[in-house]
Amino acid sequence: MSSVVIDNIHAEPGEKVFGFIEVGTSSVSTYRIPVAIVNGIESGKKLCLLGGTHGTEFASIEAVIRIIQSLDPKKMKGTLLAVPVVNGPQFEHRSAFLSPFDQLNQNRQFPGDPEGTLSKRTAHVIFSKIASLADALCDCHGGDITEDLDCYVISRVGKNEELNRKALEMARCFPGEVIVSKSGGTPGTTGEAQDLFGIPCITPEAGTPYPVRERHVQFHTDGIINILKYLGIIEGEPQTFNAKINPQEYHVIAKTGGIWHTAVEIGQYVKKGQILGNLTDLFGNVLDTYTAPKGGWVRFLRVWYSVNVGEPLISVSYI
Repeated sequence: MSSVVIDNIHAEPGEKVFGFIEVGTSSVSTYRIPVAIVNGIESGKKLCLLGGTHGTEFASIEAVIRIIQSLDPKKMKGTLLAVPVVNGPQFEHRSAFLSPFDQLNQNRQFPGDPEGTLSKRTAHVIFSKIASLADALCDCHGGDITEDLDCYVISRVGKNEELNRKALEMARCFPGEVIVSKSGGTPGTTGEAQDLFGIPCITPEAGTPYPVRERHVQFHTDGIINILKYLGIIEGEPQTFNAKINPQEYHVIAKTGGIWHTAVEIGQYVKKGQILGNLTDLFGNVLDTYTAPKGGWVRFLRVWYSVNVGEPLISVSYI
């Protein structure tokens, strides 16, 4: 087993090392990415594990931190390359979806630009210095400020069928009920590493910023542990799950602005015709009541009190 070096962070075999990589500066601040290297005592594969690519998706961050703390490098064959918070500015400012520094969505900037704004430079550092060393990539996500997401996984579909197969196998390591595995995915996500570096990429999704639910953190940590077993980095057989691949779904959209009162919970199974919630005006008068056109599983739920016309309220998956 050899040492692992990422920028100024150096881990010998059997070591767990923490550090920061500088990304860029503003007039008053220096922005850094936190990196943990857990370098096994024996040679093996490397997993790039990311959290907080959207900095308010807190369940993903908590899960990555717990994994870093739980691993013993002296019992590992291979290496974990972990970034608990990719998007530091969004994490610190608790801003929705976009970096307050350059107003960009961090998960639309990959593979990045070393001469670009902070989000583009962050993407470049993540890919060029960390993902490029890895044999697989797992980018943990969840609901942003306005969202509550239940447990599912996005399995990257790229140009190479073998990598697509491996990504799907990794996705099955998570105890969710749905896997999204479709070609023509959103450009600029961390999944770009699949074709760029020839490594399988997945994006597990679970949680809401407030509150951080234990079951959503556990969804992430259980899946990551199974991936580490799947890659042979830690001992044991991975548990796999028979999730539904690409179920149909429908979206409930606000017909008008108002105050949103949900009648269901994330992860709940709803029946056709069941009331999902209603919108009221500022005097409490009901403007619209929304019912389920089909039965299914609530995968996305809007959690903000105020709603504008055309905004999504609920997404339901069904077979």
